[in-house]
Amino acid sequence: MQAMFDPRIVPNPYTALLAAERPVAEARNSYQRQRARRAGILATTRAVLAQGQENFTLRRVAQECGVTVQTLRNSFGRREELMVSAINEHTTAVWEALGAFSQGPALFLDLAEMYFHCAAATPDFLRAMVTSAVGAAEPLAVLQRHGSAIKMGHLRRLAREGSLRPDADLEALAAQITRLNTFMMYEWAAGGDAIELRRQMVTGNRLLLIGAVSAEGARQLDAWQMSEIAA
Repeated sequence: MQAMFDPRIVPNPYTALLAAERPVAEARNSYQRQRARRAGILATTRAVLAQGQENFTLRRVAQECGVTVQTLRNSFGRREELMVSAINEHTTAVWEALGAFSQGPALFLDLAEMYFHCAAATPDFLRAMVTSAVGAAEPLAVLQRHGSAIKMGHLRRLAREGSLRPDADLEALAAQITRLNTFMMYEWAAGGDAIELRRQMVTGNRLLLIGAVSAEGARQLDAWQMSEIAA
């Protein structure tokens, strides 16, 4: 890692996430042990992926996890499917962490803060995540659908709260935010700066949101921007 990692801000991709409520040794039943073991494999997968595409093989992940290649295939499928599972788990964890301190339309602006910290603290993983996804059409499509589905959940809640216009196309908005963020992270992965990534994500997401938010939602975005200026 190239920066101090603060797990209070963004989940560490190299640790077991979400399903791992307790270590395998402390799991009370077979279901908990299975969930913890799966989370551990996905954490190891992310760590191996961060070491470069040339090192990312089922055999290498299996060796690091102490399991057989066939076990990985039975549980996750092909190499690309294992990669997608590992990345999607981290994406979900990022959004869950984001929801703990952000709300309203500004949540999509605070997402920039999360990925700024990912870029600063775990650049090898984020770079590998983006370049691996963009480099193959099938994994990219699956990852994009997953990202859009998460955003759709938040947009539906915003619509119920009155922060979005009744005629807003939530599905299209979720898809466009996902595509834009992916492209900006890919630009960063090619040699960009983490601070510039944050700025571009804030600007891009705000421009997409401004056409869909209600008057109340616009006030929330303005309040977020004013707090940024004050800081």
